[in-house]
Amino acid sequence: MFEEMKRRTGIGNVFDRVKNTDKEIKETKSGSEISAKEKNKERPCPKCKAPLLGRVVKANYYVCPVCGGYYRVHAYRRIEMIIDEGTFEEWNKEMPIVDPLHFPDYEHKVEETREKTNLNEAVVTGRGKIYGYDTVIAVCDNRYLMSSMGHNMGEKIALAVERATAERLPVIIYAASGGARMQEGMISLMQMAKTSAALKRHAKAGLLFVSFLTEPTTGGVTASFAMLGDIILAEPGALIGFAGPRVIEQTINQKLPEGFQRAEFQLEHGFVDQIVERRDQKEVLGTILKIHSGENNWQQWTQRGGEKPDHVNLLAGAASALAADPETLPPKSRRAPFSGTMRQVTLDKIDRRHQEPWDVVRQSRKSGRPTSMDYIETLFEDFQEFHGDRYFGDDGAVVGGVAFFGGMPVTVIGQERGRDSQDSVRRKFGMSNPEGYRKALRLMKQAEKFNRPIICFVDTPGAYPGMEAEERGQGEAIARNLFNMSDLRVPVLSIIIGQGGSGGALALAVSNEVWMMENATYSILSPEGFASILWKDAKKADEAAKVMKITAEDLYKLGTIERIICEDEPATAENLLQISEIIDRHMRNFFATCADKSPEELVNQRYDRFRNC
Repeated sequence: MFEEMKRRTGIGNVFDRVKNTDKEIKETKSGSEISAKEKNKERPCPKCKAPLLGRVVKANYYVCPVCGGYYRVHAYRRIEMIIDEGTFEEWNKEMPIVDPLHFPDYEHKVEETREKTNLNEAVVTGRGKIYGYDTVIAVCDNRYLMSSMGHNMGEKIALAVERATAERLPVIIYAASGGARMQEGMISLMQMAKTSAALKRHAKAGLLFVSFLTEPTTGGVTASFAMLGDIILAEPGALIGFAGPRVIEQTINQKLPEGFQRAEFQLEHGFVDQIVERRDQKEVLGTILKIHSGENNWQQWTQRGGEKPDHVNLLAGAASALAADPETLPPKSRRAPFSGTMRQVTLDKIDRRHQEPWDVVRQSRKSGRPTSMDYIETLFEDFQEFHGDRYFGDDGAVVGGVAFFGGMPVTVIGQERGRDSQDSVRRKFGMSNPEGYRKALRLMKQAEKFNRPIICFVDTPGAYPGMEAEERGQGEAIARNLFNMSDLRVPVLSIIIGQGGSGGALALAVSNEVWMMENATYSILSPEGFASILWKDAKKADEAAKVMKITAEDLYKLGTIERIICEDEPATAENLLQISEIIDRHMRNFFATCADKSPEELVNQRYDRFRNC
């Protein structure tokens, strides 16, 4: 435990790593080892200017232990930090100089740079392993003409991507560039289209591209391969933008605000999935490669019967009691995917509790009821949250990413209303803006590309009704989700865990099956709104809740949902594990049922489900 804390905090572990660094011998030109002279050389921090020994800087992953400032890292050093030792095979290391404009003194400048940096071009490409998973990697090095993109840099990236496509390998590119290489004119500009076209073919082959943005990523690199990743990661504080800050300031005659164009700015505005600290990058990339490796996909997983996660095994016995009734009773509603016995036991339990619909409404809204993140953290392993819609921003009312369900890769999306008052305000109590729905759809399309099932947790009073939401196309965003979810070629499951309010909930519930917690609601609008509109009296909300038929029991009988998750006691943090075990078991049955269906049959089942409403 202590060692893990030291690793996570970083600074506490610096001096342990310094001891290991001291044992190293002379540095080679690629930077794999460090000489005694280099170890004792002072390397001022790029931010706070603190004088630090080279060995201290290296031991802390080239991050200042005083202020956290990031040093720029050479390509071979980056590869050493990320790729498993002894597995890197460099590609296209030597390329002749290209001087298409015969620009004065350009060839001499390139030769000088090659001699000084021991690099043939501004990017190093090749193949290696990360925790045993094969990948193609390209790393830009801004020592070489500020890693500007000329013909050879574009060619090396395109060749690496083409070979990755042919060998069906993922691609990771560490971007760092000052933009186009001016001395090559329009030939430099053409590299933007060349690299983008190669990545399009790679994407059409169903293969993964991870873009990692480092300091600086600007100009034509930002406007081409750097922003085309299936997953876009960034280092803290990295400068990321199209036009450089000085160009912008000179053009608009204004001083730019603090943090403008930094990684954190890009995350907030929806263009970056995660900001990853340097010490965690190999681990995060390894998890992403494992999820996208193709092993243990949902068809294979269901054929093997799945794997049982440890955190729910302890409660398996308690949860199985739900189906313990030995007598087969006649079904009370339309045919559903769970047995008549289990269905009847669940409905009988709910009947015996004699809850009024308004009581269910209040329970669905109750503070302390588990949120989407609570269920995600309990049911899934190695959840990697991804951010942003790639157009405008990141909406905290929708969380989503990739994870493992008993060893099977899945995409998980949830409407998050917040765990405390401050968190709830930040997330607008689970009321999504258009960018939230667009983020969800982006992750769903990504899941379809990589053949991952999708699980959605629905919990929202409705879509956010603000003026800015309308300006950014709230209706269009919801409609686009309904349109695209209808023909996703992977299994889609939606679970309503709290409030399922109107179109804002339906936008995450166009699924093969929709389940509801016993104390959840699913409605055309709130009972208060219903009473105000039809009866001109919001105080009649309790009466409205009765006639609206918004409880799980009512909606099951109407045929709108497929399953009810029983709550012997209303869901809380105390019984979350027990309820999660019930959900876990039903999810396994759901995936087993889907395994018998082709992608076309999954689409048709979803179509028929809504066509028959």
